[in-house]
Amino acid sequence: MASILVVDDEQSGRVLAERILTSAGHHVVHAENGAEAIDVLERRSDIRAIVTDLRMPVMNGLRLIRTLRESGDTIPIVAVSGVNADQLDLAEDYGANAGLFKPLDRDELLPIVDRILAETRSDWSDAWIHPEFGSVGEY
Repeated sequence: MASILVVDDEQSGRVLAERILTSAGHHVVHAENGAEAIDVLERRSDIRAIVTDLRMPVMNGLRLIRTLRESGDTIPIVAVSGVNADQLDLAEDYGANAGLFKPLDRDELLPIVDRILAETRSDWSDAWIHPEFGSVGEY
């Protein structure tokens, strides 16, 4: 199966995602924020998808998604939030392939991961980027 990067500042979120993904045969790599995630992606070429929380210190999930898409990276991304649907909608506008609410559920996450791994988008040039993203900061 695939190597998947799980990005979450909360250990419980990383552990739950890892349990779900490894139960389906995936290999999981962890990062505690978006900046760490970018470092992991620069060092590892085997990562095939990202599951990222949106609310994190240092670099939040929205900024991670935007940074990756603006650089032309097409890696599939699942955005995860315990906050509200608006943040998940915004994440999809920024280029996430899907959004899910916390806590993660195996029956929701695995079909989405299977789908995004099967149909990776190659061009994100038409993804909408909020004009004031820089002022959003850590919401």
